[in-house]
Amino acid sequence: MSKYFTAIIAFFFSSLAASQTIIYYEDGSVYTVKENEKVYVETSSKLYTKQGYKNGNEYFIHKVPNQKVDYEEQPYDGEDLGSPEWCEAYAPYLYVNGFTFDDQAYIRYCNQDGSGDGDG
Repeated sequence: MSKYFTAIIAFFFSSLAASQTIIYYEDGSVYTVKENEKVYVETSSKLYTKQGYKNGNEYFIHKVPNQKVDYEEQPYDGEDLGSPEWCEAYAPYLYVNGFTFDDQAYIRYCNQDGSGDGDG
C-alpha cells in the first residue's frame, strides 16, 4: 500500500515541478518562459555571468534583460491588409505602439481624404 501512496505523491510533486513560469510586466504584457529557458528581467541593475577556464582566466559576460513577450492576437488579425474590415478593426490601435508598419499601411490604404491623419 505504501508503494502506491509513494508513487501517487511522487507523480503529484513532479507535475507541480513541470508547471510553466509566467512573467507579468508592468505594462500589462505577458511572457511565458519556455522549458529550460533562462531569462533575466531586472532593469534597475546589471547582471553578469562568470565563466571560468582551465587556464585560470575568468570572464564576466553582461546579460541583457529579457525583452520577449507573448504575442496577443489582435482583432484585425486574419483580415486582408488595407481592406475596409481591416481599416475599421485597426483604427483604435493607430499609434499605440509608436509608428509601426501597420500604422503606415493604415495611412496608405485607409486614409481616403489624403490628409495623412488616418481619418479616412
